[in-house]
Amino acid sequence: MFKLLSILFFSGHVVGTIWSQAAWFNPTCVFVPKTAQVMAAEIRKLGQTKTPFAIRSGGHMAAAGHQSLDDGVMIVTTALTEMTLVREPNDFGTTFVRAGPSFRWLDLYSFLEPHGLLAIGGRVASVGSGLLLGGGLSYFSSEYGWAANSVLNFEVATADGRLLQANAKENTDLFWALKGGSNNFGVATRYDLQTYPNSKMYGGMVTWPEDAAQAYLDAQTAFMLPGGGHEDSKAAIQPDISWSPLTNTTAFGNMFLYAGPVVNPKALENFTAIPTTSSTVALQNFTQVLAPSVQYGKRDRRWSYRDTSIKFAPETMNLIYRVMIDTAKEILIGVNCTVGAAIQPITQAHIQAARDKGGDALDLNPADGGFVISLYYAQWFDPADDDKIAQWSSKAVETLEAEATKLGILYAFKFLNDGGIGQHPISTYGGGRSLAKLKAIANKYDPKGVFQTLVPGFKLSSEPQF
Repeated sequence: MFKLLSILFFSGHVVGTIWSQAAWFNPTCVFVPKTAQVMAAEIRKLGQTKTPFAIRSGGHMAAAGHQSLDDGVMIVTTALTEMTLVREPNDFGTTFVRAGPSFRWLDLYSFLEPHGLLAIGGRVASVGSGLLLGGGLSYFSSEYGWAANSVLNFEVATADGRLLQANAKENTDLFWALKGGSNNFGVATRYDLQTYPNSKMYGGMVTWPEDAAQAYLDAQTAFMLPGGGHEDSKAAIQPDISWSPLTNTTAFGNMFLYAGPVVNPKALENFTAIPTTSSTVALQNFTQVLAPSVQYGKRDRRWSYRDTSIKFAPETMNLIYRVMIDTAKEILIGVNCTVGAAIQPITQAHIQAARDKGGDALDLNPADGGFVISLYYAQWFDPADDDKIAQWSSKAVETLEAEATKLGILYAFKFLNDGGIGQHPISTYGGGRSLAKLKAIANKYDPKGVFQTLVPGFKLSSEPQF
């Protein structure tokens, strides 16, 4: 490793910041390659010297130790900044944006918007490109599938120092695996992303008073049940419920969007009918819809994520809410923190669109119906509270899964991008069918297991058979 220090920055350099302070470890140094070729060459050296290394793109993964490490090299993609619009004619037969992995989603959307174009990606301004390797949720997923389904090509630095192109014609198995398979195969050094026409949209951020709790939960339930707003593929919601143990107060919010110039569309009317405490909702550009999410990018606190999935059902929303509050009151009284539930609907249309666009490693079946990803999260400041938060996070998910199982509404899927320490999301892909295929692909492109043994994250080698 010491032979590499001439091109490494020591830890503490500004490029080494991470969104969750709980996820920051103490790497020996931070490596910032200026080109994809340098990235590939140095990954080869790290593998040859058996030097542990982690990869950080936007730095938004909450799971501690997945993008940083002790006594190793943290690779940061900050310097890979290309952002080029490629119009037709081209090899892919459609207009796309060629983007280095350093981008944040609001920056990419802002680049495309003057051209009347949109990419399919993150819902929070400050999230980075690594979202794509976990599948990626978008406000447009019911129309276009996971964000990864609109990747036309991945450029990948592999363990043996090669730069490979993975797309529908070259290295097709790797192309499939990277759409959800995370950092098990190499380091993405460029994404070629399909673009779509962009227009004014109706949406923004809304908050409601505590006394609107049941109306809020009922609106979400109505959205997901048959005949509800989710059946309009242009409608998307991102509900959030949070609770403070110190003040015993609950906050209810939602980022919602309708992908078209329609004010107060029928698909969202159950939400727009509830009196609000604040709202940025308007007919506006997508970057304006997204702008309030900038507040979630602060890198001054500790975060915990843990998720599971529940089928669309009349009981779903009330169950998620009750379990969050009950377990927090049992474990976190007196702790200075905020806990919450982010509820993320996955529609049948979303799953079908993913298949129609070529499929992915997540390989969900639209015949199994729609469901919500229930992300239980916490934010706090004092490291002394880490154990209590971890205890609550595990108890909340375990309780939710147990009660959902009794009701027959547990959906057997965990979303990698929202995963927590000790969870095994990849083993749930394809009802358990994807894991063996992913392991074979990893062995093909990384036969020495560099990305299984030297790189932290959700590793194929540690995933149990579903």
